[in-house]
Amino acid sequence: MRRLIAVTAALGAAVAATIATSSVALAHDQVVEVPISFAVQNTNTTTVPCTSDGGDYTVRGTLVAPREAVESGGSVSLLLHAVTFDQDYWQFDGVEDYNVARQLAEEGHAIVAVDRLGYGTSDRPAGLDTCFGSEADVAHQMVQALRSGDYELGGADGTSFEHVYLGGSSVGGLISNLAAAHYGDVDGVLNLSWGDFAASPYGALEVADASRRCLLGGDPGAEPDYAVFAKDSIDTFYFNSAEQAVRDAVPAPNADPCGQVLSLGPALTVDSLMLARIDVPVLVQFGDADAIFPPPAADLQAARYLGSPEVTKSIIADASHYPVLEANHAQVVADVDAWLDARSG
Repeated sequence: MRRLIAVTAALGAAVAATIATSSVALAHDQVVEVPISFAVQNTNTTTVPCTSDGGDYTVRGTLVAPREAVESGGSVSLLLHAVTFDQDYWQFDGVEDYNVARQLAEEGHAIVAVDRLGYGTSDRPAGLDTCFGSEADVAHQMVQALRSGDYELGGADGTSFEHVYLGGSSVGGLISNLAAAHYGDVDGVLNLSWGDFAASPYGALEVADASRRCLLGGDPGAEPDYAVFAKDSIDTFYFNSAEQAVRDAVPAPNADPCGQVLSLGPALTVDSLMLARIDVPVLVQFGDADAIFPPPAADLQAARYLGSPEVTKSIIADASHYPVLEANHAQVVADVDAWLDARSG
């Protein structure tokens, strides 16, 4: 059971400002959870041929970290969610002991989990005004902000981090690849279940169905030009070995911006062509029962990071596309923890 405590002034002005207005939820007395926000422009400076509106927006999320990591500004990992989810993918509290961000923080790692544009608490561009090229650009802007401290942490100025790792689940992994390949400003990439051209027939059919609904203006009842991916097969998409309590507690899927869905083809083509430009260590993690990217997707993807000095594979047994929800979810945390530990020496 989590307890609420005040975070001491040792964290500096950023956390102190949070305390002034509210308590911060802690997993234990060494881990803090602080609201974080980034001022970004929805621009696309990648080579992915897709459209964004160039507007000013705010991306919001949470920094979950040991106190000393906030003070020292050593290393931080920025994690991006997949379609249908928001930052709660990394902070799932529906069942005890499934909160990845908190568990990694308890192991000593600073984690930033955000709602991507169009999701959760972040600003919502019109559905056709954001795409995977602009998402990579926005991720790059957040990486730069984490390095410079040019963001808000609990309503105050942010911490400057020396090392920034970028990763994501599914299309969050695609976005991470694109950002790393185009901008070259991260210290490592975590590709958690993205496989470029390794999609199953089921995956291809779901992309086609979501694209069809997007071309018709989006799902009825959703915002214009927003549609839920895998709308009629969520159980297949999310689960393989998950216990019933998890299946019951997972929140309803978010509708996805159609500009992202419709830019998937160009984005994966560019990703495939540029993957070899990534010249930092890479973690490739897949479930061995992934309905979207079944085996040997992990092997095929890992082999294509030709410029990386070190590619590490992590295969989660009995897990489908979202391994953090599955029976062997603890291995997700253990393998990411080991990979980050190896990077920090």
